[in-house]
Amino acid sequence: MKQFKINRGHIFPLKAVADILSAKLGGAKRIIYPLFLRLGVFVCIMVFMIWGIKRIWCSLTDLNIFKVSPSTFSFYTPSWVNDHFSDDIKQVGTLNDRYGMYENNLTQRIADVYGGIVVVKKVDSIKRVFPNKLNIKLVLRKPVALVKSGSNAYLVDDECVLLPKEYYKLQNVEYASPCIQSNKLARLPLHGSKWNDKGVEAGVELVKFLRANTIHNLFKVVAVDVSNVCKRRFTGKSDIVLWTENNTQIRWGCSPLCKEPNELSDEEKLQNLLSIAKTEGTNLKQMEYVDVRWKKPLGKRWAKIDDATEEH
Repeated sequence: MKQFKINRGHIFPLKAVADILSAKLGGAKRIIYPLFLRLGVFVCIMVFMIWGIKRIWCSLTDLNIFKVSPSTFSFYTPSWVNDHFSDDIKQVGTLNDRYGMYENNLTQRIADVYGGIVVVKKVDSIKRVFPNKLNIKLVLRKPVALVKSGSNAYLVDDECVLLPKEYYKLQNVEYASPCIQSNKLARLPLHGSKWNDKGVEAGVELVKFLRANTIHNLFKVVAVDVSNVCKRRFTGKSDIVLWTENNTQIRWGCSPLCKEPNELSDEEKLQNLLSIAKTEGTNLKQMEYVDVRWKKPLGKRWAKIDDATEEH
């Protein structure tokens, strides 16, 4: 009997607490439900507004005034590039016919396409000029020399990258003379790839040196023969021979690329050549050859009837 009374005494307060919690929860529901309803209506309105703005934006940006087309691009090309290049660069197959000015990654996609063109060294910049223009600055690969082998002729830039001849003016004096010639060229690479030929590399470096010092004009150098580059140790011949328009040989020796011991620098060889020019003139028309490989330069005049050959 005592246990029964104790249990009833515990049950009464628990029921009272449950009634109080139920009453408070009911009051909270009456406050929270309207708030959730209002929040739901607000969210729906915002979603509708965003959707509507997006549809209006898409409609506006789809107008022709905000469209650009590669076929309408205008390129200001240097004098050594011909019209064929200007036409082809507008008709790149991987470019779409039209682009929207507000498309995502527009400039990057166009840069990726133009960056893959053989004659484009790099895409310097692409900027949007609203409403429908793109300002594109490309750095083109410029030929530095014409390489001749037999009846074949090839163009290379200062990095020895083989270039397609159809895009350049082959008679341009900036790179047509002096030409590089060889009868022992390595395998021809694909256009846009480096030509891994030591003779071509040595020829390009020497042509750049001659032009920087205007020596090719002073001595009328028309060709740089690199057939024997890095072969002197086997043949005893001059690795590089410069040919003038008077058919005089200038035996230049090894290229710095061969790293031959005790080889004179290009600057020292140039001084040797200038010292000979003081007595023979820069046209060297009386000389069969001059040899600038040694500290004391040598030369040989063309043989004359009844005259002995002179050595210098």
